[in-house]
Amino acid sequence: LMRSKKDKTFVDEVQKLADYCEEKLDLSEIRLGEEYGYPTLPLCIIDAIFSINANYTSTANTVKRFAAYFDETACSTVQDFVNLHDQYSAEFLVDHVYKNRQRTSTKNGILKAEAVLEVAKVLLKNDVNILEDMHRVASDRAFQTDYKAIRGQASGVSLRYFYMLTGTEAEVKPDRMILRFIETALGRKVDVKESAKLLIAAANLLAEKYPGLNARNLDHTIWRYQRQQ
Repeated sequence: LMRSKKDKTFVDEVQKLADYCEEKLDLSEIRLGEEYGYPTLPLCIIDAIFSINANYTSTANTVKRFAAYFDETACSTVQDFVNLHDQYSAEFLVDHVYKNRQRTSTKNGILKAEAVLEVAKVLLKNDVNILEDMHRVASDRAFQTDYKAIRGQASGVSLRYFYMLTGTEAEVKPDRMILRFIETALGRKVDVKESAKLLIAAANLLAEKYPGLNARNLDHTIWRYQRQQ
């Protein structure tokens, strides 16, 4: 009996969230941001790590600075990216390329520039070198565990976002903007895991009415709306 009551609450809340999305967002004009078309895997890693707990403009600028410093041909694969670190010190990359000294967390965090290299190493360990290799780790538990073991990545938020940036449409990034939107819709607090489940289910519900809508572009539309609030 307990189970069915819980299921009913979930279904009701998904409906409530879907209704709130329809009320607040223009779902007929759904689109993705330009960051969802990065040509190379290193740029996806940089965006995924630097965007956590950061103002998105600062992240976009960090990615642009990197892309301007090392042209695409020089750094198109994960192996290229790891090799760069043999030629350039972490300090040099932080001060002259990323120009971003943010840490993964205020307490015991490592530089995001270091975390980016750690992600690259985890990808290589799992035979992922270019975007087309991402299918190898699509739902790979060992890869996900390795990724979350990197300092500051335990919540899995940047991992979810990394999957989105590399092409997964059925994923969401439950950052503060998204949590706030869902909490306002439901009138209660939600955690990262729960909010992801609710939003993915709401996207599936809305997709019946809005062709082309998926979890990833609904997430982006909510994020854009929430930024204006």
